[in-house]
Amino acid sequence: MASAKTRDFEVFETITATNTGAVKTIDLNTFVNVAEMEAFGVESISVGIDPSTAAPEASLFIAQVALEDLSTGFISHASYDSIYLTFQDMLTSAFEESLSLGDVKEIRYVPGGQLQIRANRLSSGANVDLYLRITGKIAKLSASDYMSLALTNSLSN
Repeated sequence: MASAKTRDFEVFETITATNTGAVKTIDLNTFVNVAEMEAFGVESISVGIDPSTAAPEASLFIAQVALEDLSTGFISHASYDSIYLTFQDMLTSAFEESLSLGDVKEIRYVPGGQLQIRANRLSSGANVDLYLRITGKIAKLSASDYMSLALTNSLSN
């Protein structure tokens, strides 16, 4: 069983979607103490177009948040390591978003490590400035829950 050590808080990041793709890293080890069996519980992720974007009405981008290295490209969203995927086309109003949460409490515990964020602009002529907000909390897991989480994480790689 998980017991919350903090209230919900947000982690903010910005990234510019380019035609070759940009990658940023959020180090969760700055928030959690792995030796104390703490984990970061992801509750929601939102990605949007930052007001600094030159032509937001013509933006077309794809973004992903994952536990796996995204420097060489996107990974399948069917993978355990893919936490969030969004595709947005402002010209046609096409929009798809998927957040992979865990149990019925709609929270995905991540036992430290790094979250990778990748963003690519697709056919829009200009780069797209994006913001990312991750809402979550720090929780202390029971020994059995932490072991289950660690095993699931290691077996998926």
